[in-house]
Amino acid sequence: MNFIQTLYINPGKDPFRDSFGWAAPEYHLMSWALSCLQLHKIYGTVTLFANSPATHLLVDMLQLPYTEVCLTHDKLTLIHPDLWALPKIYTYSLQEQPFLHIDGDVFIFKSLEIGLLKGELIAQNVEVATDNYYILTQKELMRHFIFFPPCVKKDFESENPFQAINAGILGGSNVSFIRNYAALAFEYIHKNANQLKHINVNSFNIFFEQHLFYTLAKEKNIPVNILFEGIVNDNGYKYLGDFHDVPFNRSYLHLLGHFKRDEFTGIRMAAKLKELYPDYYERIITLFHKKNLRLSPCGFKNEMNSSKRKINEQNNSHLQLLKFIADNCPSEIEKELFQSDFEAFYRQLIPLLKNNATEYLYERDLCAQHWYCDLFADTSTILNQSIIRSRETEVIESSFNWAGLFNKHYRVGSEYYTDLQINKGRFFNLIIHEISDNGFSLYDIDELDNAILLLLSEPSSITEILMKMQTYFEDDVLQNHYETYKNLILTSIKQLVIKKAIQPFIS
Repeated sequence: MNFIQTLYINPGKDPFRDSFGWAAPEYHLMSWALSCLQLHKIYGTVTLFANSPATHLLVDMLQLPYTEVCLTHDKLTLIHPDLWALPKIYTYSLQEQPFLHIDGDVFIFKSLEIGLLKGELIAQNVEVATDNYYILTQKELMRHFIFFPPCVKKDFESENPFQAINAGILGGSNVSFIRNYAALAFEYIHKNANQLKHINVNSFNIFFEQHLFYTLAKEKNIPVNILFEGIVNDNGYKYLGDFHDVPFNRSYLHLLGHFKRDEFTGIRMAAKLKELYPDYYERIITLFHKKNLRLSPCGFKNEMNSSKRKINEQNNSHLQLLKFIADNCPSEIEKELFQSDFEAFYRQLIPLLKNNATEYLYERDLCAQHWYCDLFADTSTILNQSIIRSRETEVIESSFNWAGLFNKHYRVGSEYYTDLQINKGRFFNLIIHEISDNGFSLYDIDELDNAILLLLSEPSSITEILMKMQTYFEDDVLQNHYETYKNLILTSIKQLVIKKAIQPFIS
């Protein structure tokens, strides 16, 4: 089995300035590094198919350990710049031996099952459309396209729910099928080249790569070995960005769709790269610094220039976002009350950010990569674990949800923040001091979370926290729904550990 990857950089694109769909360019590079390095670590071999700019980036600049580099894509011309799946299709068409293609946003932390790799055809999973994303594009194609592969036409004309495979991983031993599929994909595109101007080309990628593969395999009656059993809703990829679950509870991650655009997820991917491959992490950061390019709002550091960190209010993107929110009071909210509460919140926030020592934060971040695993990997010992509130952690109470409004702008892909409404109430804003240029992360927590943090000013076991938190619940809940209560408290503790607000206590 050959393990392969593809990167094609469009002419004129600069990977240090263009984000390639990520929240920031550095995440794109870090993703490639982590993906390749994990494949090389597990399988010892990985082949890159690329054009010259991509080869220069990954091999010459990032120095990733590809065992073979195939400069195959220099003559490939995309008839539309948004046909990002086409270079992968071209790579599939070149294969003569069994292979597995792994996207550059896929991270494998243990060997895939042998049974999976023996399949004639292999994919990540089967997915089904649950909203209008696929349906609207399908209607566009049917309205404007002049050619459909027969298997696609048949599926479009049926009343079956729209299904496709996810191509985070794709391959198999039936190379003749895959080469035929790739040729059909090219035909699908080129015969409709003049119609592309009428459709959402970005959405079309799903159709000529993932939907075509699914329908053609179904037509030929060839089974597809899939990594995840069952059919996944297209909006059901909830856990594929959970780096805290690696490796004890999750061994495969795929930052598809909104995960790429979510800075929170990008920061955790970067932290995982820094933990596992610090030299590559430093190399990427150094490349950006040498080009005098500003990094993302996370403001990654590649060295500690001093023992103190000064916060520049004028250039701090987090503070500027908060000020923007305060300046744009919704019409239904009393402006004077809204801005007065912000000023009170801001007056408390700024002094907290002044001159915090970076040495502790640097060491904390290295240790924090293991906190979740240390506490929760062994389910038999969770209740006996001792925990404590982390240093450099503050909570500011306010009448408006400043942390929630901040994350409504900052986070991507969260229905909670998408639907968040502005209301007056009692809110708790969690500030985590960071080594970044912004100097802090900001999270909205609820009264339950805040109560747990107050209890953890001194170390306690999780069992003790479960006992003390009972005062916040009715007797009926504790007597008849204790497991629900316990899971609620444990979930709160876990989320606070992920945010670096709670850590293991070692006496």
